[in-house]
Amino acid sequence: MTEDASSPHSAEQAARPPVWQRAGTHLWFACGGCLRWFLRLALVLYFLFVALILVSRYVLLPQVANYKPQVEQLVSRSIGRVVTIQALQASWQGMNPQLVLENVVLHDQNGQAALALPEIRTTLSWWSLMVANLRFNRIELNRPVLNMQRDAGGQIYIGGFLIDPRQSGDGKGLDWVLEQHQIVIHDGLLRWNDQYRQAPELQLRQVNLLLQNQWRHHRFALRATPAAGLSAPLDIRGDMLHPAFTRKISDFNIWAGDLYVDLHQTDLNQLSAYVDYPVLIQRGFGSVRSWLRWERGRVADLTADLKLSNVQGKLGRDLPELDMSEISGRVIASEKIDLGKKYLPSIFGKAGHTIALENFSMKGRDGMTMPATTIRESFTPGSNGQPERVELYAKFLDLEMLANFAEHLPLPADQRQMLADFAPKGQLKEFSANWQGSYPEIAAYKVKGEFIQLSMAPQAAQLARPKTARNPAKAAVPAIPGFENLSGTIDANDQDGHFALDSRDLSLRLSSYFVDPLMPFNRLQMQASWKFDKDDKLLFQIAKMDMVQDSMHASLSGRHVLPMRQSAQPQPGEVDLNVHIQGFDLKQLDRYIPTVAEEDLRHWLTRGILDGRADDVSVRIKGDLAYFPFSASDAHARGKGEFLVKGNLSGGKLDFTAGALSDNGKTALWPVIDDINGSFIFDRARMEIHGDTAKSQGVELRKVKAVIPDLLTSGSVLNIEGNVGGSLQNMLGYVAASPVSGWLGHFLDETKAGSAAALNLKLQLPLQHLIDAKVQGALQLMNNEVALQPGIPVVSAASGRLEFNERGVNLGTLKGYALGGPVAISGGSQKDSSIRIRLDGSATGEGLSQFLPATYREQLSGRVSGTTRYTASINVKKQLPEIVIESGLQGLALNFPAPLKKNSAELLPLRIDIQPQVSADSTIWQDELRVNLGNLLHARYWRKKAADKAATWQVVRGGIGVNAAAPEPAAGLVVNIDTPVLQADEWRALTGLSAGSNSAGDNRSTGAVSLDIRPYLDASVMAVRTGQLHILGKQLDQVVLGVSHLNDTWQANIDARQVSGHFSWTDNPARPGPGNISARLSKLIIPHSAASEVSDLLEGKNAGTQIPGLDIVAEQFELLDRKLGRLELQAGNQTNAGASEWLLNKVWLKNPDAELRASGKWSSRNDDGNTQLDYVLDIANSGQLLERLGFPHVLSGGRGRLEGDIRWAGLPFEMDIPSMNGKVKLDLSAGQFLKVDPGAAKLLGVLSMQSLPRRLTLDFRDIFSEGFAFDAITGTARIQQGIAKTDNLKMRGVNATVVMSGQADIVRESQQLHVVVIPVINAGAASVVYGLAVNPVIGLGTFLAQLFLREPLAKAFTFEYLISGPWKDPVVKKLERFDSGELAATHGQPAINKGDE
Repeated sequence: MTEDASSPHSAEQAARPPVWQRAGTHLWFACGGCLRWFLRLALVLYFLFVALILVSRYVLLPQVANYKPQVEQLVSRSIGRVVTIQALQASWQGMNPQLVLENVVLHDQNGQAALALPEIRTTLSWWSLMVANLRFNRIELNRPVLNMQRDAGGQIYIGGFLIDPRQSGDGKGLDWVLEQHQIVIHDGLLRWNDQYRQAPELQLRQVNLLLQNQWRHHRFALRATPAAGLSAPLDIRGDMLHPAFTRKISDFNIWAGDLYVDLHQTDLNQLSAYVDYPVLIQRGFGSVRSWLRWERGRVADLTADLKLSNVQGKLGRDLPELDMSEISGRVIASEKIDLGKKYLPSIFGKAGHTIALENFSMKGRDGMTMPATTIRESFTPGSNGQPERVELYAKFLDLEMLANFAEHLPLPADQRQMLADFAPKGQLKEFSANWQGSYPEIAAYKVKGEFIQLSMAPQAAQLARPKTARNPAKAAVPAIPGFENLSGTIDANDQDGHFALDSRDLSLRLSSYFVDPLMPFNRLQMQASWKFDKDDKLLFQIAKMDMVQDSMHASLSGRHVLPMRQSAQPQPGEVDLNVHIQGFDLKQLDRYIPTVAEEDLRHWLTRGILDGRADDVSVRIKGDLAYFPFSASDAHARGKGEFLVKGNLSGGKLDFTAGALSDNGKTALWPVIDDINGSFIFDRARMEIHGDTAKSQGVELRKVKAVIPDLLTSGSVLNIEGNVGGSLQNMLGYVAASPVSGWLGHFLDETKAGSAAALNLKLQLPLQHLIDAKVQGALQLMNNEVALQPGIPVVSAASGRLEFNERGVNLGTLKGYALGGPVAISGGSQKDSSIRIRLDGSATGEGLSQFLPATYREQLSGRVSGTTRYTASINVKKQLPEIVIESGLQGLALNFPAPLKKNSAELLPLRIDIQPQVSADSTIWQDELRVNLGNLLHARYWRKKAADKAATWQVVRGGIGVNAAAPEPAAGLVVNIDTPVLQADEWRALTGLSAGSNSAGDNRSTGAVSLDIRPYLDASVMAVRTGQLHILGKQLDQVVLGVSHLNDTWQANIDARQVSGHFSWTDNPARPGPGNISARLSKLIIPHSAASEVSDLLEGKNAGTQIPGLDIVAEQFELLDRKLGRLELQAGNQTNAGASEWLLNKVWLKNPDAELRASGKWSSRNDDGNTQLDYVLDIANSGQLLERLGFPHVLSGGRGRLEGDIRWAGLPFEMDIPSMNGKVKLDLSAGQFLKVDPGAAKLLGVLSMQSLPRRLTLDFRDIFSEGFAFDAITGTARIQQGIAKTDNLKMRGVNATVVMSGQADIVRESQQLHVVVIPVINAGAASVVYGLAVNPVIGLGTFLAQLFLREPLAKAFTFEYLISGPWKDPVVKKLERFDSGELAATHGQPAINKGDE
């Protein structure tokens, strides 16, 4: 029953406090009692501690030195080693007592000193009381010396403490060190002797150490200076933790923390003697700053900043040596799984790892460089059935550099193989990749990032494979084309992906798409994606693609479904593509031929379409590419898809025989069609090319249509039809360059034509058997000029129709004009495959002249006149023509030099035969040419030429007979002439010109034959018998002449009335001019009648008979009817400063009366000639010499010399007195002037003094009347413009001496002479006169002055005269002394006056 709240019991309960309040009261009283007891205990402990401090400070510490043995025992017991102390002092450091120990020595277990401490300052910790062990707040060591060593057994001793890595010790000593709050070492010395490694002793000087211990937290900092050459001062720091409440603090396998090591200017090779590197280093120098993460006895994480140089070593035992000149950057490495190994031993093994390089670069000594790179790689080993996993991230990575260094890096085998297979080059930016599995067994992958100028080898597609009990899963990988210089971004995984490209100057290797796998682009922009579809298919979708390739711009979109599973038959897949192309270069067509195209189609497309530009091209491809191009003739393939390409074509070039060559193996079988402008369509396998305009071999083509109904059908036929207009010559060139020429027996190969014509042509060409081609053609001539064959006259105004097919040609009847008259041509192909042509016509003299080469046309102009009939037949077989031309030449007049002359009424039958000859050499053609002109002329020539239409006929041998049979020599050309008169100069002028001096255009324009006539007339041997021979401007009578010609030399033996002897004439074609003549003659006569001819010859007025160089010796030389004796003449031509010079190198004439030696030259410029002669004439009998020269009875006797040099304008043998200049010196003796009218020798009449007896009253008749006899005549004279001047002419005789000065005008035959006659009075005077007279230097005035001084009497008998006026009627005036002075002054001589002594 429930109590009522209003009951008394309920009221009592309500008045009592709650339970929790009562419990709190009891707890407060209990705590208050405990607190009182605790305060009392603390007060007691405080007073005890104060008492202890007071006792220690004032009782114990002052006596501490007395407790040194107890301290030694306490410390020894604490560290487990014997310790000795030399001195001990005590003081206070705040509330802590401080001890100073001097010369403390720590002994090893053998009692030897292991550690010497000159001074130790310690601050005692009150924790020593709590732990019942010696503890210090601070231990400070000054200049300690610590010996450390490792014996041959691997046991390590540090300051006498054994550290055995193979055994676990109690670690009591190190534990005590690690329990001290702070240890400081100043300026210490550490010695390390490693007998185990047999390394030299290592000393670290200036060792400074700070060690701080705070329960489980330990920190230290160490600085020391190694030996010189090893390193700069090193810096080592640490911050370590160990678990709490561990039994053994010195067990480093349970420690964890961070270490910092800084080495500067370190020789890594020397350091390797004391430290084990994770890699092999043989050489290196630089700085290393590293941070290490220590976890449970191993290095779990490493970060190192490197700056090294000249590093040589290996990163793995089996890796190639790495020789680097520089290494710089940060390396970070860590393991993911603790395998209980030390020093990252499994970083590339089972433990898994993370490796990062930051701003890391290397430069090899061989020039290989790794630029600054930041990359991170993570590897997680497989476990629990999961495959291993690799993650890669690169902020920027040069792949080519990585590949170059890959062989030196400790990469896993699968990653090394991956680099080898992909062969990457280029750069990656913000790029990440991760995959599961070991390459190539990749279970999953993901790639994302940017690539720049990336190059990679092509990769085959891989099918997906599910995981089985034996094999791991394998992800599908699409086929990757090889590429170079590709830039863009990608985001892909093992299910799908997409990429975007924006690249320049790149190339793709699309071996699965095109025949030529290499596809270069100037620019490529593309957005595409893919995904793996069911049934192992890859769906490749191109959203947009724009590309530039040279001049081509193209855009593309569409899709391609590719089977990834390999099969025996290629499966190219299905496509649905739309392409638009602008500016496509058809020379690049081979790049875009699909691999599925038939071989014959590929061949024709690549070899047939040679050039052109396609614009506005649309391409549509849809369907299964296995049936490409979906030929309409294949019912099964027709419904599998569609293929259509159409566009405009410009500048096209088509070789419809697709590279087939003609018989010469050089040119195309059919001429290539050029410059095609039109359109084209490829509809499935049908090709149509429409050429609105085109050209071929220079021929204009119109409305050309080329069709191949089915490019895939075996035995495809190319049908071509079109119209040709333009030059007939170009049309003939087209025929000659095609197989039609062979079908016509090459009849039209050498045909020449002009003007325009029309040609209709249809061709059917089996592409696989072009030899069976068929052709139909019709050539319409419209007033054309045609030369069917070389040697056949040009037919002008030709009209008619020429038809041909693959079997031959039919000329019908062609009409026109040739050789100045009408002609009809008929004929065609015969059953024996030969071609026969007949010409009937008339020829005029003018027409025949125009038919001749232009070189001879001018010379032969007017020599042929009239009209005559002729017939010609031509039979061509195997390209060799047989030609017969006949004419009576009646009605035709010939006006050639004798003996070839006739009037128009005379009949002179002409027959010309050209007969082919059998040749043992198929590359050489031979024939025989015969020319018969009545009985007057007979000629035969044997000729040959190469079997080439461009070759010309060459005369091998031949003979010409004039009024004689034609000789048949074994070699050369022999001429036999028997005629009353032979005009050699005229014939030479007609036939001696160069056939090539005029352009071939002159011949073409007139229809003339291009023929060099010289080989047909250039005889090697000639025999001539004639009554008159006209040669070199001279006429020779009764001539018998034998001439031979070898190379450039003519030799002849001649016997004629004017000349007899041997001639040799050398004519060098390389040097212009008439050549050189050498002659050795028994006689040489140049009659007076030939003087004008010789003048013309020297002056060059006769261009055909220019004088050659001469070397002549004539035993009997007669010039202008004067017998001059023996002649030796050497002369030659040369050109000097534009002037023609004939050099007289030697002139020697000798006869009984005199001997002449002379040299000089005759030069001519612009028809002005000048002669210069230096001469010496030795005279034996001057009277007979003058008589020999045509001046009889002028002198009697006289011998001496006449010499000098003279110049005149004119020929050498025609002295031009008015222009004569020069000097003359005369020295003559023992002669007499005869009393005659000197005639032509008028100047000698001046010297004879015959005029004096007729003019003087004084009788000198006994001296001069019968001619002055002289003992000597001496003197010199200067000639200027035909006026001779002298001042020292002296004639000395028996009865008188005559001295003259003055001048004689030879042109006007006048004189102005001062004559002094000095009779011989006595012997004394005669001797004085003689002495003065023989001095040639003394002038007239000086002579008289000296004479009168020596012989005053002579002055009275000396007579002076002034002779002036013409030679025939001179004026003689006797001079007195004063007149003499006046005259002497006039002549510049001293006067002799009366009274002078």
